[in-house]
Order: sequence, then structure tokens, then C-alpha cells
Amino acid sequence: MESVNSKLFESHLREFLSLYEAKDLEAISKKLANTVLLRDWNQELRGKEPVLAQFAKNFDEAKSMTIDVSSVYISSTGACAEITIVVNKTESLRVIDVLTFNSVMEITSIVSYKGL
Repeated sequence: MESVNSKLFESHLREFLSLYEAKDLEAISKKLANTVLLRDWNQELRGKEPVLAQFAKNFDEAKSMTIDVSSVYISSTGACAEITIVVNKTESLRVIDVLTFNSVMEITSIVSYKGL
């Protein structure tokens, strides 16, 4: 039987990915904890403002973006998704995003792993 947290984690993960795909910085900002960590294959950033600045840069570089979720996994503190991001209809990135949440369901970390 699924727990309430697992349903919440999956819902919040999918919502974050939808907001990212829509390039909605204002809505994303409301989902992030002030001390959020962003780590990917290029960098590590701490704090809401640096993370949002990186997202804004990513959004500026992508004229279009689609995100397809192929699977979701739940842990005791968050969720991860295997996704394919298509940027500018030509560049395809296979990524695993791991999100953790605090007790008020703010995102405390986003760790991304790029596949081949």
C-alpha cells in the first residue's frame, strides 16, 4: 500500500518537472526551500537565488523544452524520476533527477545525473 508521503512526493516531483518544462520561475521559486541545493554534472549551487539564476540561464538558452517522465521512484525523503529532456527540438538529454523535500514539502535538494 502506498503511503501518503509517497503520493505527495510523486505529485510534487511531477509538478516541479511541469513547472520547469513551462519555464515558470515564479512558481518554481515557491517550491524551493531557501537553502536548496542544486547539483548536476557541471556544478553545485546552494541557496534559492543562485539556483533560480541557473534555471533562468537554462531557460534563456532553450527556445523550447519538453520533459518526458519514463519512471518515478520514491524514497523516505523524496522522489526521483528518469526523464528525457528535449531542448530546441534537437538536443535530447537522458537524466535522473533526485528531489528531496522538507516537512512542509519544499524542495531541499535537486541532484541531477546525466545518462548517455
